[in-house]
Amino acid sequence: MPQAAVRGRILAIDALRGVAILAMSVRHIAYFLGRPLQAETYGGQPAVLLSWPHWVSGLIANITAPTFFLLVGTSLALLIAGRRRAGVSEWEITRYLLIRAGVLILLDLTICDIAWAGFNPYTHVLLSIAIAMVIFSLARFLPIPVFAVLTLALLLTYQALLPQVALPLSQTGDFWQALLWSYSTKTWPAVEFSILGWFPLPALGFILGQWLSLPALRRARTWVGIGVALLGIWLVLRWNGGFGDLTPYTPDQPWHFFFIMSKTPPSLTFLTFNLGLSALTLAALFACESWLEHRPLKWLVTCGQASLFFFVAHIVVYGAIARLVAPLQLPFPAILITYTTWLGGLVVLVPLAGAYNRLRRRHPQSILRYL
Repeated sequence: MPQAAVRGRILAIDALRGVAILAMSVRHIAYFLGRPLQAETYGGQPAVLLSWPHWVSGLIANITAPTFFLLVGTSLALLIAGRRRAGVSEWEITRYLLIRAGVLILLDLTICDIAWAGFNPYTHVLLSIAIAMVIFSLARFLPIPVFAVLTLALLLTYQALLPQVALPLSQTGDFWQALLWSYSTKTWPAVEFSILGWFPLPALGFILGQWLSLPALRRARTWVGIGVALLGIWLVLRWNGGFGDLTPYTPDQPWHFFFIMSKTPPSLTFLTFNLGLSALTLAALFACESWLEHRPLKWLVTCGQASLFFFVAHIVVYGAIARLVAPLQLPFPAILITYTTWLGGLVVLVPLAGAYNRLRRRHPQSILRYL
């Protein structure tokens, strides 16, 4: 039967979350500076690619959303298991999830929305994660086999319908339609991460969280196998036009367009490719897990353990830096400016994340437990 009894933190999982949050911050500072790292498509529309350093950087940074959404579910599974071991009632667990969802929505529609002002559109990722938490407050009572079947059915049904519904529903003015099916930057809040498109990922992560105590899932070679399998599935799907893929590759396109897939709405090719890369990254982190307790890799764990704080803070910090740097018209390549300002922001954000972690540990029963 599933084993959700992992005790203590899994540093490799924290570090993978840190990798995802750092990749996200590169993407966002580039967007703030007006030179986006696009290596994906939206609503089946053609991608606008800049120089090869930009799109290669964007291709790497694309692991962010699939990885982060998957780990939301994994973290919830581990949290719920820990609360149950501690004797916390199911009502208290539900109450915690609902309060935390409310805090996410509040942060998203206040601090994040204000800090993003002037860099529209804003995607309101925390809103989508909060809705996933509300769903989990009820769905967690389902038997895991039933939950797994429903998750796979939702994933495959959505992907099968995606080519028929994506273009008519993309950039709709109807918020609820966008939230359920597709995306829109014309609504308020704007929606990039629809429920039907992205909820299967935290659901799969929740299922994964039931088994993380198994020794096999703590070995690097297991995750190498999972990563290779996912990339194999991606290759077959992409080569044959994709399952749910809105931007199939054709021989008349440049070779690198083989890697440019639909992020919003998310195609199965986009998800399998990026989760395959994440699995290989996790394999590397498990292989050097003892290093994660020390420099130079401990900071990845620090960022991963303070991911929500880092997310909110990075919008404020990088938004302020961009407003200072963008008007200067510096005589350097745009990609160099992007990475330089990104590193400059990390000088501020990483120590802040460490200080936040220490503060939260000193006050475990404060409101910080919801952050």
